[in-house]
Amino acid sequence: MKIAVLQMPTLSMSGSRIDYYLKIAADNGAKIALLGEYVCNSFFTELIKMPPSMIKEQSKHKISLFTDLSKKYNLNIIAPIVQVKSKKIYKMIAKFGPKSVKFWEQNFLINYSHWDEEKFFANHCKKENEENLKKIKNIELPTFWLDGVKFGVICGFEAHFDATWQYFMKKNVDCILMPTASTFDSNERWNELLKIRAWTNLLFIIRANRIGKAEFDDKNYEFYGESMLISPFGEISNSLKKNEGIMIAEISKTELKNAQKLWKFREILNKKGLI
Repeated sequence: MKIAVLQMPTLSMSGSRIDYYLKIAADNGAKIALLGEYVCNSFFTELIKMPPSMIKEQSKHKISLFTDLSKKYNLNIIAPIVQVKSKKIYKMIAKFGPKSVKFWEQNFLINYSHWDEEKFFANHCKKENEENLKKIKNIELPTFWLDGVKFGVICGFEAHFDATWQYFMKKNVDCILMPTASTFDSNERWNELLKIRAWTNLLFIIRANRIGKAEFDDKNYEFYGESMLISPFGEISNSLKKNEGIMIAEISKTELKNAQKLWKFREILNKKGLI
């Protein structure tokens, strides 16, 4: 199974750039293309200054574009995207497939003073009614099957929570697709976090980190890229540097089974009825 990882800044309204990369992905036999956070939309610090009508138009254009390109290249495109519904703004993950499009709300949102997604977005994790409070206690993360491989999808912030990984273990997920928007010289910390998560959960992790710049408190910071494939043995098998580009990541069911047979973490949890 081949997955194309696209390392890019926010896309312009023109479709030529993304068309170029998706053609490369298809020509190399990829079945999935993964984009980072805030690639379909402007970055968060720019987004909060925009009127909802402009955000809605930006997203509407990208949804139409990716719907067409997924059919054109017979690809499943995984991309975070912002949606505006009844003047409320939601942070979503989209799966654009050749036959259908599906959206999921992000479950955990950053709530730091300099980057407060929880305050800005209207996702169900902050709504105050009985139905949605139940959803908070029983999170629903994106999963799907493709060619005998079970995939899970999370945005970067969600990787910090044990509940996320427990959910995927119970769902018997083989590979995590993870769009991120990481900056502030945090790469080494991310490397160690994801290597440990891949190994202790015995699955592949594919991370697509965006590039470009963002302004926080009148200072510019770089998104550093370093998109990567991490094996179920907790090793970085392939990666990009800091520049725009595409990586064709290959995952193997044989490697997955070998890791699970060797370390037996899932087997032990199964015996105890914990997954």
